[in-house]
Amino acid sequence: MKKALAIVFLILLGCGYTTRGFLHEGESIFIAPVKNKIKIAKESRKYAGYVSYPVLIEKRLTNALIEKFQTDGHLKVTSSEPYDLKLALDITDYRKETLRYTDSDDIEEQRLWLTAFLTLTDNSKNIINRKEIRGEATFFLVGPQQQSEGFAQNELVSDTARRILEAVVEEW
Repeated sequence: MKKALAIVFLILLGCGYTTRGFLHEGESIFIAPVKNKIKIAKESRKYAGYVSYPVLIEKRLTNALIEKFQTDGHLKVTSSEPYDLKLALDITDYRKETLRYTDSDDIEEQRLWLTAFLTLTDNSKNIINRKEIRGEATFFLVGPQQQSEGFAQNELVSDTARRILEAVVEEW
């Protein structure tokens, strides 16, 4: 009988594992508009086979971040003072690389990378976290899974916003 009670107790207690290890005190966050600091004339971009530049990606990332934080619910997104935390982001790089070619040397699959540097501060302007985050998305240019680069950019922004949210609210 004691063993049965112990087993029931352990089952009800659970293992204690959670993916939500919320780190910060406070209930609100201010998300500053994302700044685009991609250096178009950077040496590595100059000699790339092709260079693309997504228009208004910083605005799309700002909107995606607000949506992700509102959906998550750990922090209330606020647009003015007072707030407990402030999230500032700078987009530092956008890259496109080819992953696969067809037999006739046409591009079949590509990957997009978006690199952002986050700074999380409290309401006293003390830096809590500084970190580089990189989101990615892959897409096919031919075949049954074909997508446009614009659609892949939407997935890229969503993936980057998800990774930023995780960096703010979870600790791994």
